[in-house]
Amino acid sequence: SHKINLSDGTVETIVQQVPEKRYHIHSHLLLNYNNGHQQKIPVHCRIVLPTFYISPETVQFGTCLVGQTSHLTVRLINPSNSPLRWTSVYSGDTAEGEFEISPSSGEFTRADSVLLNLTFTAKSCKPSRGTYTFTGTPGNRTLHLSLHGVGSHDERMQRLL
Repeated sequence: SHKINLSDGTVETIVQQVPEKRYHIHSHLLLNYNNGHQQKIPVHCRIVLPTFYISPETVQFGTCLVGQTSHLTVRLINPSNSPLRWTSVYSGDTAEGEFEISPSSGEFTRADSVLLNLTFTAKSCKPSRGTYTFTGTPGNRTLHLSLHGVGSHDERMQRLL
């Protein structure tokens, strides 16, 4: 923990990486009355920002038959005691292959997790890469999930459904 001195009081910050960030604010509210009197009122506030993580952070689909869809899963986890909303946004080229995620957004209750379904469909024999960026609110923390896959016309790469 560390302290930041403000002109009207002190802010004490306590940061825990997992499961959540906690901020304790100690300050004073100064009231000025028309009769010239002042009143100093102590103010104490506690703010808890949830955190979340993804496991694993990198997914390798390996070599897949062009045109066939491969399926894998990852887990998004909220270990904190606070609710959290999250969204995901894809970035990457879709010319060589297409990655999809389901669900693409959601809401956690306290100490919750969700299994995310990932798919990769190769469109060519070239490597394909993409990233999903997850943003959690409150707190606006971001996570990145890296995806890799390669297509092949070799029928030995066909996956049994």
